[in-house]
Amino acid sequence: MHGETPSDQSGYGALDVLDASQDCAWILRLDGAIEHANRRAQAMFPADPGPSSAAWRTIWPEESRFSLDRSFNVAVAGQVARFRAFLGEAQHARTYCDTTISPILGPEGQVVRLLATARDVTQTVETQGFLRTVIQLLPSPLTVKNVEDGRYVLINRAAEDALGVVADEAVGKRGSEVLPPAIATHAAEIEAKVLASGEMQLSEEVFGETADGAPRYFTTKTLATYDDVGARHLITLAEDVTARRSAAASLRAALDQAEQASQAKTAFLANMSHEIRTPLNGIVAGADLLAKGALDPRARELVDIILKSGRGLERLLSDILDLVRIEAGQVTVENGPFHLGDLARSVGALCALRAEEKGVVLAVEVAAEADLTVVGDSNRLRQVLTNLLSNAVKFTDAGRVTLVADVDAPLGSGGRARFSVSDTGIGFDAAQKARIFDRFQQADTSFTRRFGGAGLGLAISRELVELMGGALECDSAPGQGSTFWFTLPLAAHHEPVVEATAEADLEPLDMPRILVADDHPTNRKIVELILAEVAEIYTAENGAEAVEVCATVTPDLILMDMQMPVMDGLDAVRAIRAREAATGAARTPIIMLTANARPEHMAASRAAGADLHLEKPITSAMLFAAIGQAFEAVQAAPEPVAETA
Repeated sequence: MHGETPSDQSGYGALDVLDASQDCAWILRLDGAIEHANRRAQAMFPADPGPSSAAWRTIWPEESRFSLDRSFNVAVAGQVARFRAFLGEAQHARTYCDTTISPILGPEGQVVRLLATARDVTQTVETQGFLRTVIQLLPSPLTVKNVEDGRYVLINRAAEDALGVVADEAVGKRGSEVLPPAIATHAAEIEAKVLASGEMQLSEEVFGETADGAPRYFTTKTLATYDDVGARHLITLAEDVTARRSAAASLRAALDQAEQASQAKTAFLANMSHEIRTPLNGIVAGADLLAKGALDPRARELVDIILKSGRGLERLLSDILDLVRIEAGQVTVENGPFHLGDLARSVGALCALRAEEKGVVLAVEVAAEADLTVVGDSNRLRQVLTNLLSNAVKFTDAGRVTLVADVDAPLGSGGRARFSVSDTGIGFDAAQKARIFDRFQQADTSFTRRFGGAGLGLAISRELVELMGGALECDSAPGQGSTFWFTLPLAAHHEPVVEATAEADLEPLDMPRILVADDHPTNRKIVELILAEVAEIYTAENGAEAVEVCATVTPDLILMDMQMPVMDGLDAVRAIRAREAATGAARTPIIMLTANARPEHMAASRAAGADLHLEKPITSAMLFAAIGQAFEAVQAAPEPVAETA
């Protein structure tokens, strides 16, 4: 099949050039016979033995000959023609060839021969086919436009579904021809921004509807591809976020419901606190009054039972409310100066009586470095130490309970105060330790039956210690006692601390006039009984009556409930303070005597103008101490000046 062609002066001719090509090349006569085939063509298309002028079409697979004949006839007519053939025989191993047939013209311009070249494009075809498949199978809608004329060149199946178009009909058309006007206009605006800025644009679109008729939401990313001349294509990739938006909306609704439930729970517990503390105040205060009288042994025993039961119920109520406040994030640390050693010793003294009753030695050891004034939340620290000491005494039947206050380094130099409570009680094992700080848990359920308690003290203590910047830890072994410890970042305080007077009598006033404003008759009667021998009592059933009484009888002190009908205690306090400011009258001590015991209630009391906030239930000692503090606070305040017009 090799023809003879003279070489030029360089020693090679046109056929040598064809032989050097890596593409298959043939010179064909106009009747289709092969006049010359280069080495690549002979290797790829080995001809059957026969005449040297074998028909070119016979070396191609049968299924390719239709395209071949059509292209051959076009080339014979003087035009360049192309076709693609798939060579599926075993020797070709799935080969794709792109073939070009070009006419060779004679001296007078007539077609005298044909030049056919074939190139193996298998890798390109398979890569393109794979990419097309991937693009079509993408779950995200994808479209590609030609920048020059704005026509679609690619629309995948997901885009067909989202846009409601058929790719075969939409490719080659502009967006305005296949999309709703509003969507087409918006898309054109985004594409203009991409071309102007050269940056990808993000947007959210609504395309079509879901099966249940709801809108389908998509986030779209539009960007441009570039070559040396400029922008070539605009690519838009969308993501269906309908399910995500629905899930987010459901989550928001669930969070709102949870928040509402939490608020309802908080409001319910606050209301229950008020409702429970009101009768509890009658029980505790009444029993306290009875205990001060002359009683036979059996009556005194019964009164003691009532007092202990009432105080136990009060502690349980306080624990539950503390837990709710912690869950709601309403517990804050209020730092102030206090004497660390005195606080530790006072907590020990508080628990010493119960320890003595059980025959347990209770010791408080305060290191010299810790026996100083520091800055921290004394109330929360006292609550934690009281819980730990009370637990230690409760679970220790014999031996010793020790509270140690120390420092790991001088507090003025970045050290931390360390507190530990150890006992020789029943102890607990590792499994019990793992859950001992959980709510409503104790070392064992049998302990609850034997020792009582709701199992909230340690959970609350851990939360409070963490709020103050520490961590509560424990160590124990069954039958060998337990140790609980924590450290706190307490700073040393070098200024003198003015201690409040714990108790005061009413000597400065001869039978002072005290106004008791409370809507509950039991509470009014209890206060009357406590103060009957030392004060002249006036009563009011609501805030409005209290304001009227103050206008006619100037009381020396006011005990004001917070939650009352007609006018609540806060509004009544504001009205009384406003009248004092307007007339220049002396400031009357006001104590909020209320079952509303949450921190926000105390803050509201101070903001309204009250001097103290005393939480029900009360005892005689608590009330007298609060009255003395209120008088001291008013005496220390500057005299008011009447307002002038």
